[in-house]
Amino acid sequence: MKHCKWFLAAAFAFAFTGIMFAQIGVAPKKDATLQDATDTKFKPGDVWQYATREGEEQSTLTVLKVDNSPELGVIVHIGVERVKLANCHGGPSPESVPHMPFARKALDDSVTKKVASNRPLPNFREGYEEWKEAYTKKKAGIYIVGVSSAVGVAEKTYRSGIGCE
Repeated sequence: MKHCKWFLAAAFAFAFTGIMFAQIGVAPKKDATLQDATDTKFKPGDVWQYATREGEEQSTLTVLKVDNSPELGVIVHIGVERVKLANCHGGPSPESVPHMPFARKALDDSVTKKVASNRPLPNFREGYEEWKEAYTKKKAGIYIVGVSSAVGVAEKTYRSGIGCE
């Protein structure tokens, strides 16, 4: 499963080069600096229910980190658990997406109920650091769509990477 997590993190940055134009996400054009931030609603360790894809009603998201971008505003980094990313080869399928960066508004529009606070954070640093490196080079961005749509993008990227599509 480690390969799946690495692949999803790496694929996200790569996928943004093609999906930015489909209005799934945006990347910085001028100022790619980031500052640690706090948010009144989304705090690291918070676990939320959200409007899920069909069949993933038990999926939750965990707030991992909050950044501020002078150009893009508040960025909320989340991990998503209990999803079903289909593997066309019948092998193991990822059941989580360990790091996904969202525009605060997109996340706010997706969440339905906070179910826990102050939970231990899953290991997301590797994915975050890969994203941050690509972001500072303006080669990665943030999702501006709902979480369920972004999970669909992650699934499509995963399936493409293993030769399903």
